[in-house]
Amino acid sequence: MLLSRRQFVRTTTLATAVAASAAIPLEVDAAQSNSTSLSAEEALSSLKDGNKRFVSGNLRYPHTGKEWLKGLVKGQAPFATILGCSDSRVPPELLFDQGFGDLFVVRVAGNVVDVDVEGSIEYSVDHCGTRLVVVMGHQGCGAVTAALKSSGDLKNEPNEIQRLVRLIKPIDRSATKGLSFDEVLARSVEENVKASVRTLSKIPDLAMAIEKKNVMIVGCVYDIATGTVRFMDA
Repeated sequence: MLLSRRQFVRTTTLATAVAASAAIPLEVDAAQSNSTSLSAEEALSSLKDGNKRFVSGNLRYPHTGKEWLKGLVKGQAPFATILGCSDSRVPPELLFDQGFGDLFVVRVAGNVVDVDVEGSIEYSVDHCGTRLVVVMGHQGCGAVTAALKSSGDLKNEPNEIQRLVRLIKPIDRSATKGLSFDEVLARSVEENVKASVRTLSKIPDLAMAIEKKNVMIVGCVYDIATGTVRFMDA
């Protein structure tokens, strides 16, 4: 079967990425040893402290110096994994006042979970040693807003966008009687975060790690107006 040019490019790119990742040493340089020693609770506390610094304006901009970067050449040991939205206003490293090598970040519109996201997060846990996984939604998410629309409203969108929107899990509209659209959207953002947390928690090796208390998965919502990240599950 002949491949289209797009399929060929995707296949070639994936093969190259897999080959490259296989060549990356998994050992961790001493400069990152503190990250791997953090428990999930300590990692969560570090994120909360970083967001407080972000909100207050007392930023440290940590781990950006040349010596630190040299220490990352041999490998990585991020202390937390963040699944966030692709929205340009929601950069996790800045919101949590972290630097190079601190966070393993996966970003996709609507912070949804598909097979690529699952594989990326499993890699961060299994090979990078992160013990905390955070799903972060945000106020006024455009992808969640699209999911609240009727299928007719989306019929002119490309198939790829329609497929992505179908992965988003807004709140059941039967439970939103009497609420304004903004209230429905806010609750839907939270419900979509919880849905992604549930999906990740059911992945066999992650579920086993959670049961052994080696990994914790939590959800949070970022308020664009205030800069505050509100954790929902911890």
